[in-house]
Amino acid sequence: MRTKRVCWMVGALGLLVLGGPARAEDQPTEVTGAQVASEVAGKPVCRDAGVTVSFTTGSAVLDLNARGALNGVATWMKAKDDRTLHLQGYADPTGNAEDNLKLSENRADAVKDYLVSQGVAPEHIITAGRGEEADHLPANGRTVTFMACEPAAKVAEATPAPEETPPPPPAEEPVAEAPVMTPVPEAVPPPPAYEAAPKNPFYGSRFGWAVMVGGGYQDFTNGTMRNLTSGGGSWAARLVGGLNSFVGFEAAYVGSARNIQPLGLSSNSTLVSNGVEGTLRINVPIRMYTSLLEPYGFVGLGWSRYSINNYNAIVTSDFTTSADNVMTVPVGGGIAYAYKAFIVDARASWTPTYYNNLLTNGSTSGTLNNWGVGGQIGFAF
Repeated sequence: MRTKRVCWMVGALGLLVLGGPARAEDQPTEVTGAQVASEVAGKPVCRDAGVTVSFTTGSAVLDLNARGALNGVATWMKAKDDRTLHLQGYADPTGNAEDNLKLSENRADAVKDYLVSQGVAPEHIITAGRGEEADHLPANGRTVTFMACEPAAKVAEATPAPEETPPPPPAEEPVAEAPVMTPVPEAVPPPPAYEAAPKNPFYGSRFGWAVMVGGGYQDFTNGTMRNLTSGGGSWAARLVGGLNSFVGFEAAYVGSARNIQPLGLSSNSTLVSNGVEGTLRINVPIRMYTSLLEPYGFVGLGWSRYSINNYNAIVTSDFTTSADNVMTVPVGGGIAYAYKAFIVDARASWTPTYYNNLLTNGSTSGTLNNWGVGGQIGFAF
C-alpha cells in the first residue's frame, strides 16, 4: 500500500512540472505605440503645392507675374528652416527632344535661382527636368511644378492610460490595456496656388547698363559756317543707364573735327571740338528672351570747346578767335539692339548752341548749331 501511494505522488508531481506555464521566451513580443510613433516621426510629408509657373515656347525666363507667385512660395519656405521644395520642369513637344530636356532643366533652375535670390537656402530646393511631358499639364507642358515637403511634427512618447483593474478572478492573469497613441499632427498646407500669366521675358539686369563707343558724320546748320567749313567726322564714348526702364540717362564725351576753307582759299587749318554732355532718355524696351530692341528719344545739356588748329589770323580772318566755349542742348532719337552682352546703337541728333563768339560779327547763339548721325557698339550688363 505504501509503495502505491509513493508512485501516485511522484506521477502527480511530474504532471505538475510538465504542464506548468510556458517559458517567457516563447511568449509573442508586443509592439508598443511609442515604437510606431518613433517610426512615423521625422519622415517628410510632401504634397503638390498647386503652384504652376508657365513659359512661352523656347523660353526659360520668369516674367513679372511668375516672380509675384514665387514671392509667396519664398515666404512660405522661409517660415521654417526644415521645409524643402522639389521642382520639376517640363517642355512641349516642339523642337528637338534633347534640347527640350535641357530647356526643362533650365526652367526649373530659373525658378530655383529666383527663390534663392529671395533668401531661400539653395540646399532646400531640388530641381529636375522632365522634358516633353505635356498631357497632364497647363500651358501645353511649358511649366515648372512644385512639390512642397516638410518633416512631420515629432510625436510625443505614448503613455498608457492609468489602469483600473478589478480584482482578478482566481487563477487568471490581469489583461494589459493597449497604450494610447497620440495622432500625428496634420502637415501645414502649402501656400495657395498662383497661375502665372503668359511670359513677358526679362533681359539683363532689372535696370540695365551699357558702355558704348562710336562715331559718325556731323555738319553745321548755319549757312555761313557751312561755307567756311566742310562736314566732318564725330566721335563719342557713352555710359547708358536704364536700358530696361522707360526712363534712362546718358553721360558722354563727344567731339568732332572738320577742315576750314576761309574766303575760298585752301588751308590746312582744322576746326576741332571736344566736350561732355548729359541726356535724359525716354525708352520703349521690347524684350525678347535674350534680346532687347529699344527705340528711344533724348534731350540734354552739355559743354563743348571749339578750337582752330594752325590758326592764322590772315588766312582765317573770318574768325575772331582761335577758340570758343559754347553751351549745347543735344536733342534726337535712335534705336538700340542688344543680344546678351553685345549692344549696337544708331542715332540722329540736332544740337543748338549758345554763347558763340567764333565768327566775326557773329551772333552769340546759333552760329555753331549742328546736326549729326552716327552709330556705336559696346557691352550691356
